[in-house]
Amino acid sequence: MARIGLLRRAGLLLGALAALAAALAQPLPAAAATTGTLFGIVLRPIPGVARIDPASGTTTLLADLSLPPGHPGPGFSAGLVDDPTSHRLFLVRVVLDFAVPPPNNTTSQLVTVDSRTGAMTVQTLSQGLAGLAFDPSTGTLFGVTAGNCCPNTLPISIVKVDPSTGAETSFASVTGDTIGLMSVDPSSHSIYATSDSFATIPNTIVILTVNTLTGAVTQSPALNPGIPSLVFDSSARALYGTTFCCPAHFARVDPSTGAETILGTYDFGMFLEGGRAIDAASHTVFVVQDVFDPLNPQLGPIAHIASINDQTGAGVLGQTTGTNVGGLAFEPVLITPASIQADVQKAAADGSIKTKALADSLLDKLARAAEVRTAGNCKAAGRIYEAFIDQVTRQSGEKIVPATATQLASEAQFLITNCP
Repeated sequence: MARIGLLRRAGLLLGALAALAAALAQPLPAAAATTGTLFGIVLRPIPGVARIDPASGTTTLLADLSLPPGHPGPGFSAGLVDDPTSHRLFLVRVVLDFAVPPPNNTTSQLVTVDSRTGAMTVQTLSQGLAGLAFDPSTGTLFGVTAGNCCPNTLPISIVKVDPSTGAETSFASVTGDTIGLMSVDPSSHSIYATSDSFATIPNTIVILTVNTLTGAVTQSPALNPGIPSLVFDSSARALYGTTFCCPAHFARVDPSTGAETILGTYDFGMFLEGGRAIDAASHTVFVVQDVFDPLNPQLGPIAHIASINDQTGAGVLGQTTGTNVGGLAFEPVLITPASIQADVQKAAADGSIKTKALADSLLDKLARAAEVRTAGNCKAAGRIYEAFIDQVTRQSGEKIVPATATQLASEAQFLITNCP
């Protein structure tokens, strides 16, 4: 498969001819309604984890990941993942030691960063990891071991990773030469990842589904076109990705059949990173999209954040981050039965819900749903939340501001699909 638009693994910089700079337009300002914080691994001027405003491109350093003087790098091999409940971000830092001959001159470290304070812990890994995923339904961190592509002659495994020690426990065996960044559906206890095999020309890409309780692995038919990285929207209960170019397209994909549905006509340009993140509450997928800065062509492509609505495929491109971004993670504001009630009360107070009678009716449904949900009856709670969604949707544009109706319906759907 010809890959004119190169999707790169985290931490690798792409060199390109400065003459292309004049041919590429400056990005337009972007705005995305999100309900949490976007984080990324930034590579300069100081390598670290930063908060990123996807619209303005502003980065705020949270944790310094640089190494002591005399150490080159570091590199980053597994992207960035988040545990929103404990406010932990996980990444893999790769340390190179020139004093040691290869192949034993690299050390992989699991780095855990507190998303509120930036406090870090570092654990040495027994083997390198090419990807991470966190399953909030079981509180388990998973990793995928790195192969030696291409072709790969080493077995690739999904492993459980203990964040406190870095210990890895084999969990499931998977096939392929490279495994894409993993995404989790906590309600079905599934990890999704693409597997790329170079045994055929063109290469074959399939979706692997790994059960996080049993380790059972299933595989889709070949994707056409291929999709290197996936994100799962827990509110929409759907899997999404960006196809290889050219041009690249945003698509919804069925993990069992491999069927792809192209959504929208957003222009992803020529250069995409592998990192992805999603805000399920607002159905916003964040993608690292590199753009040449005509004023500073010597820097090569610089990261911007594309914000894509996964229901329509419509997207906007944020301003420059001024750096390169090796991975993204989104930490949502946790949606709870109490938080959605508070959102209804706030909407009634600011006029987004226009009548007290309607607000009271919605709050009554939410109170009843919360009561039965707490008692462990998710099915009954789901029926009440569905009635809430129906009422909100019918009043959208009438007695409820459309943006508020969309938010409330999405939050209720989240509670349905993430119960208990």
